Amino acid sequence: MNKKFVQLAVCFVLGLGIQAGAYLYMDRVLFAPLSSGDYDMSDVKDKMAEAAEKEGKKLFAKVSVKGKAYYSHDYKYMADVTADTVTIYKADDLGNPQKVDLKNQGVSFFEWMPDRNLALMALYPAHWKGGRWDVTLARYNPDGTTHESDAPIRDLPRNSKIVDVAYSTATNAVYMKMEVGKGLYRIYRTDANYDTRRIYIQTSHIGKIAVYYDKDRLFYDDSQKGILYTFNGDDSSWRVISPPGAFRLVGVDEEKTIYAVKVNTKGEVTAYYTGKLGVGFKEVKALDAPVEFSSVTMHMIKEAALQSGNK
Repeated sequence: MNKKFVQLAVCFVLGLGIQAGAYLYMDRVLFAPLSSGDYDMSDVKDKMAEAAEKEGKKLFAKVSVKGKAYYSHDYKYMADVTADTVTIYKADDLGNPQKVDLKNQGVSFFEWMPDRNLALMALYPAHWKGGRWDVTLARYNPDGTTHESDAPIRDLPRNSKIVDVAYSTATNAVYMKMEVGKGLYRIYRTDANYDTRRIYIQTSHIGKIAVYYDKDRLFYDDSQKGILYTFNGDDSSWRVISPPGAFRLVGVDEEKTIYAVKVNTKGEVTAYYTGKLGVGFKEVKALDAPVEFSSVTMHMIKEAALQSGNK
């Protein structure tokens, strides 16, 4: 009798122990809250940004876009841009769009500023009938009644167009990539005082351009030779910043990290790199197979850097 009681008691205690262990495992391991190391905060931010973008674009779902849609940073405005028209819609007044008076000019570049409802538009004489070929970078404020224009760049080669712009909202320095021939480019700079001038650099084969957000510092690459350069707007000095080999610039972020790729003789990307001025570059990922340069983004390199531990 006593023996059976002891066995029953032992089984009861073991059962309680196993049950308690199972609850402890589920509470502290299986269903425990994730630590910061269990997920990537950049993924959370990206998902939040994607959700905000999706909701923002819904505000303009009823608009029949004729060209390409550009959304202001707060989704208050959307610009419908074609080769020779710019129509701006306000989210809470879609029935009364603003048709920007381009004065019979064409549009080669359009972008909203990242922190305010101000648009940059590059205009050129699309219906040229002789005379000077002037190009203008215009600023358009949809909350105002007129747009404010930078001083035009005059007497350019025929068919010249601004095809890319890099600017710092902190310094008001704006760099323009001007196409002056097939595959041939120049760099022009303007500032808050409308002092517009050409920046003489080492190549006509300019690839990407980028700037620091808070300093007058330009970054660009030679797309043929695979060399990265930086230009200091304060003293007009320049220097090579790329490591040995052939490299292309992808971009620069707000933390002043430079994103670049190594390319082969075909111009294909073989590895991702990050760098800092005064520090140098480091490889964050070697690709298993080459990919097209146009397919690589700063986000892809940043994710590779996070995964490799090279933030």
